[in-house]
Amino acid sequence: MGAQDHLVEIVQAREGHIPAIAALAASRSLTVLDASTAGRDGFLVSGYAEGTYRERLSDAEHFYVAVKGEEVLGFLLAYSDQRLRSDEWLNHRIRIGLGSFLVIKQVCVASSAARQGVATLLYHHVLGQWSASPVIAAVVADPANRASTAFHRQLGFEVLAQLTPPDGRLRTVWVWRKPRETLIQAQWAVAVDLYKHEDATNWNKLNNFFYVTAALAAAAGFAFGNEPHDGSSQLYNDLVLVIAVIGLGFSFAFSQMLRWGRRYLHARKSAVADLERYLVWHGGERVVSRDTHEAGQDWLRQSPTGLIMMLLPVLVSICWAVVILLTLLN
Repeated sequence: MGAQDHLVEIVQAREGHIPAIAALAASRSLTVLDASTAGRDGFLVSGYAEGTYRERLSDAEHFYVAVKGEEVLGFLLAYSDQRLRSDEWLNHRIRIGLGSFLVIKQVCVASSAARQGVATLLYHHVLGQWSASPVIAAVVADPANRASTAFHRQLGFEVLAQLTPPDGRLRTVWVWRKPRETLIQAQWAVAVDLYKHEDATNWNKLNNFFYVTAALAAAAGFAFGNEPHDGSSQLYNDLVLVIAVIGLGFSFAFSQMLRWGRRYLHARKSAVADLERYLVWHGGERVVSRDTHEAGQDWLRQSPTGLIMMLLPVLVSICWAVVILLTLLN
């Protein structure tokens, strides 16, 4: 027995593999095993007859088997939207809504080979060759399949949609898109503009807060300064109380606006950093994310300026609360 007999290889499916493929699919069929076991036992499929797999040998762009010696450990069947059949409800719906794609129709791994990286090898073999359009995979999602979710996220897939075909089984549709440098560069510029816009919006919120606070404080000061010493003083006290309550309400509202604005700002900054990471890989330089992961540089990720901006309305709220208390005790 040579050393090569112990290696898992990915090869093009051939006529001789069909019986083993059909048997493997039957053993992992959704009609045989409950979908809840997918997270423990591996991928489940809608098993086809040998004749269907034999037809796919000629009309599917990607039909591969993972073999170890003569043993078939798994297989993957994928084809473009040009090869869809009339009964593929879910794939036709995606095509109408979004356009061209490559669908990973089936991926199946023997129970004896589970958690050995066979499915990852099969996926990488396809993803490394296909760049014409996005790649999708529909996975049974009821009950939740945490293993499949972790697997697809690890490979860079994202959730596209959740749909329920006529068979009644909820599917999560995952999508993988090969990054395109020119598109990433354009998106990076847009992301930077959104980040700058969000930052400017937060400062505008703070400026408007100061204008409102100054106006209310001036009104309260005027009422205090012109309070008469006769029986009508209660009217002025009530006016100050109303102004202070309005000020407290505005301060709280602006603190929440700035709080959520700060969160949006961090989300925008994270998006810029993610796109920048890809550009750095292709020869760019770090600008937004420079030194952010070094010791003592946490402030580069969570700017203290944003925290101070958010806390200013809180401090003013405390001042208005004191004014309300003093007015009530007067």
